[in-house]
Amino acid sequence: MDLSLRPANDHDSPFCEALNRRNMDGYRTMRGIGWDPERFRGSWVEFENLLIVDGSEPIGLLRLCNEDGALGLRELQVIPERQGQGIGTWAVRQAQALALRRGCMGVQLRVYEGNPARALYRRLGFEVISAADGVIQMRWMAP
Repeated sequence: MDLSLRPANDHDSPFCEALNRRNMDGYRTMRGIGWDPERFRGSWVEFENLLIVDGSEPIGLLRLCNEDGALGLRELQVIPERQGQGIGTWAVRQAQALALRRGCMGVQLRVYEGNPARALYRRLGFEVISAADGVIQMRWMAP
């Protein structure tokens, strides 16, 4: 694998939107939340959108923002065909390294209770700071 991050541009937005919808629709459906394309498009300009690429092939998305001195990991998506290959681990470590370089106090995120990524975050040092309505807030503190 030749993984890297690059800033996503407006031409990447349809790929990223489709990936989000494909990966997250099951979680939204279980909670009675419909897909809202306008919400995704609105967040596109608010977040730092980074494409995860293997060579030149887009295989995922990492979306970040500043959250009160921490780096907010707002979304991590990997195409289903490439899940389970260490790409999520690599991407979270990239976010942790970015937080350190930017002088952030850590990385924080929210994950649905039934999402298997929760185990990944725990393994990489994230701790649960709160849970409500099936959503778990987790944080990794910079050393």
